[in-house]
Amino acid sequence: MTQDTLDDLLLRDAHIQTVKPMLWASLALAVAGLVGLLFKAMPLTLIGWIGSWLAGPMALSRLAPALGTSPLLKYPLFLGCAMPGLSLAAPVYGLLASRSLQQTAQQALTQHEARERRREREARVQPAPAAAASVAAAPPRSAVEALPVLRLVAAGIGDGAELQLRIKSPPPGMTVPADAELPPVRASHDVFGVGYHLDAGSHWVSVSRQEMKEAGLSLDQLHQRSLANLTKLVKGKPGLRVIGDPEQASYRGLLLDGDHEACLVLLDALWDQVLKPHTPHGAVVAIPSRDVLAFCDAHSKEGIAQLREAAARIKPDAKGALSQQLLLRRQGRWELFKG
Repeated sequence: MTQDTLDDLLLRDAHIQTVKPMLWASLALAVAGLVGLLFKAMPLTLIGWIGSWLAGPMALSRLAPALGTSPLLKYPLFLGCAMPGLSLAAPVYGLLASRSLQQTAQQALTQHEARERRREREARVQPAPAAAASVAAAPPRSAVEALPVLRLVAAGIGDGAELQLRIKSPPPGMTVPADAELPPVRASHDVFGVGYHLDAGSHWVSVSRQEMKEAGLSLDQLHQRSLANLTKLVKGKPGLRVIGDPEQASYRGLLLDGDHEACLVLLDALWDQVLKPHTPHGAVVAIPSRDVLAFCDAHSKEGIAQLREAAARIKPDAKGALSQQLLLRRQGRWELFKG
């Protein structure tokens, strides 16, 4: 199983856990309606029938994308929610299918962690000949622990290629040789230039090409490893939080760790599965700085206007500033928003 597949499973499982309370409520209402029907208790029958009619389709519509439920199954389950007795089918299906996916995700994670431990043991016992001489001199940090950092937002830069960046205006008193080798930056999603950095305690340090080589990683492998580390951060504690009151604003925000919020645009499964219920017509996203990510549905004119206002508050020369341009997520792809 590839790292991308594992990350997708974990993100889908995280989304399913948020829907489970609604599934249990739908099941309880369906049972109440059936009990009321059997014992001719009309108030209980009506409460259970109407409640399961509302809660069942809502829970199933949020769950179906994560489970990959076929329309041939989903729509009959929707119809069944309107019928006492048959309204049990939707929550029972949702709970059983989500349990199966959770077990699959847990098993895949356990297998992945076992493989990683085995590789680490083998690397310690039998270091590669080319790297053996440099093991003792290796720095305490390792590129395998890197997290992504957005360096650039621009249209048409491709995906997978290394970007050659140059420092045009170094800070006063700093001299940069013409042949200076800057840290690697990779194009991603045809919009983002992604760099990689490590936590040095009080600050972040960019991963150098030397550190990348010492870890035995290509640029693509470093990119995938950093996304896996970002996914672990999303799954950790306190983890990813969706913030904002829909009654006060037409957009929402994502809160992670105060350093990597903007990088969440790199996690496809997050937008195509977990956040899909918030943006059924596609997502419009603002990432004015590396610690800010706000989004709204692509059909929300008010939300888009509010995102523009929020992005304009962070000036291009502010610390950590990234881009005042809004982004559009549509059909699994990012592009600069032109609306």
